[in-house]
Amino acid sequence: MKKAVLIILLLPLLWYLLPKQKALSDEIENIEKYIPALMQEAAIPGLAIAKISNAKVTFLQVYGKANVELNTAVTQNTLFNIASISKPIMGLVLLQLVEQGTLALDRDINDYLPFKIDNPHITHEKITLRHLVTHTSGIADYYDVDSYAINKDADISLEQHLKSLLTPTGKNYNQGQYFLNNAPGAKRKYSNLAAGLAGYLVEVTTGITLAEYSQQHIFQPLGMQDTSWLLHDLSLAQIAVPYEVEQCIPFLAICSDTESAELNLFISGYFNPASESKRFVAYPHFGNPQYPDGGIRSSIKDLSRLLVAVLENKDPLGNKLLSDAMYEEMLRLQLPKDISDKQRFFWRDNSMGLIGHMGADLGVFTALYFDPNKKDGFIILMNRGMDNNAAIAMKKIANKLVAMP
Repeated sequence: MKKAVLIILLLPLLWYLLPKQKALSDEIENIEKYIPALMQEAAIPGLAIAKISNAKVTFLQVYGKANVELNTAVTQNTLFNIASISKPIMGLVLLQLVEQGTLALDRDINDYLPFKIDNPHITHEKITLRHLVTHTSGIADYYDVDSYAINKDADISLEQHLKSLLTPTGKNYNQGQYFLNNAPGAKRKYSNLAAGLAGYLVEVTTGITLAEYSQQHIFQPLGMQDTSWLLHDLSLAQIAVPYEVEQCIPFLAICSDTESAELNLFISGYFNPASESKRFVAYPHFGNPQYPDGGIRSSIKDLSRLLVAVLENKDPLGNKLLSDAMYEEMLRLQLPKDISDKQRFFWRDNSMGLIGHMGADLGVFTALYFDPNKKDGFIILMNRGMDNNAAIAMKKIANKLVAMP
């Protein structure tokens, strides 16, 4: 108790005496010098960024380390876990299937499923694909790192995972804890679990997994040769190591990371430790049984190809990704304004007035946004977990890229 009181009393003195991270980037205009300075400020080990202007890649650059321990540099072919940017990429697959008549946007998903999804808190509900992709299904979020496999794909199938959580006989059903007391369409509540279920609809209606369908109909036609939903398709050595940033108050042995969010925010905001008081802690590569919610690994080169294709609505050979009707469906606002005035078909508007998605998971933080009218956009990939410092850096990089001609 006395030690704690002493530390509290010493905080103002420590704040004054201890070295702080200098704002190295504030006065730098040139982006090639700005980015490395910002990376040091925000403790970002590796970074890949791209700017698309008028549907052409006008800037693509990589910085830092894919593997700090091995001193391996990030390259244009380095793969990053893009996390939830995966969702709107799955959206392309789903809209292709709607276009083919394999799926319907407003049909009860139980018409497709081999097991029944029934919200125990709501009677006679009808959950549709549109509900799943707009986070209005009434299915709660599920995110549990303990369900991840280490350096391999998950040991259980997507179907087994979903049945475990969403059917009364499932071992993790727990009286329907992953259902909300909301009728479908009544309220928007972000749900990784609902995204997993949307991915499973691909499997049950086509006879092949979302991962296989994406390879055949999205990745290969776009020349995304190094992109996959699954680890077994890739060399782990090609994937940027995901890192946690641990920061400490010098001399006090008080440290934090993103898993201790409040302390981490306090140390960042009050002490702003210099880079010498921070270190990168590596995570393994994780395999998620709920992989449609954010399992894609891709490179800045491959994602740039994807974004150009989305802006042009065609692959490099001139074949359309989606019909005009489905392309319009992908981009249109899907919900009444009183529920959300930003939600599109998995895509979502940001504060800059752009359409896109962000991604975050253990040791990764990503963003992809675009303006479909100007056919401009940007991509940012970092192998570092999201916290306040990373979020500030992400916004600064986004502003720099948007301002580029």
